[in-house]
Amino acid sequence: MRMGGAIVGLSWLTACGGGASATLSPPEFSYNGSHPFPAVVGQAIALTPAVTGSIDQYAVSPELPSGVVLNRQTGVISGTPTRASEAATFAITATYRAGHRTYPLVLSVTEPPSHLSYLSPAKGTVGAALTPLRPKISGSVEHYSVSPALPTGVVLDSASGLIAGTPSVARTLAPYTITASSQAGNTSFIFLFAVVANSADFVATF
Repeated sequence: MRMGGAIVGLSWLTACGGGASATLSPPEFSYNGSHPFPAVVGQAIALTPAVTGSIDQYAVSPELPSGVVLNRQTGVISGTPTRASEAATFAITATYRAGHRTYPLVLSVTEPPSHLSYLSPAKGTVGAALTPLRPKISGSVEHYSVSPALPTGVVLDSASGLIAGTPSVARTLAPYTITASSQAGNTSFIFLFAVVANSADFVATF
């Protein structure tokens, strides 16, 4: 009987011991949103982690962009970015009782385009290549557009904003709205441009 009791006791200890030693599943966490997440200079952001399980604290490496901070207790990333920066990966590490997990957060900070300008008013001559006109701009630009269309032969490069070409038809001074756009916003400039007849062609008519 004593031997049987010992066996029963051992079985009970084994069962309980197995339960005590069983480890809980490690917590999961992530940040929802675009990849990379597009933050904008001057606009507040707040990223809250989706968490399953218990996490003691959070840490980040390298440091987040200027103006943005990580709450070490909640994992919330918040603030107002103050400078533009290229897309970069920030390792958010969550520490829990039995170890830690890391989530790679990709974050970029763009600056809305502003202060767009060109040399204006400007003038071209029929049949003569236009000296390229480059825009002055602050911030990030993804696309340039113009309305209405520039005179025949003159084009706006949608990527660089460069105005170039060889005018083929005379046009009186007129306004053209050039817009610089990005995901963060847009800005416009009224460009005044005229095309005059070639003096040699004018003389040839007499």
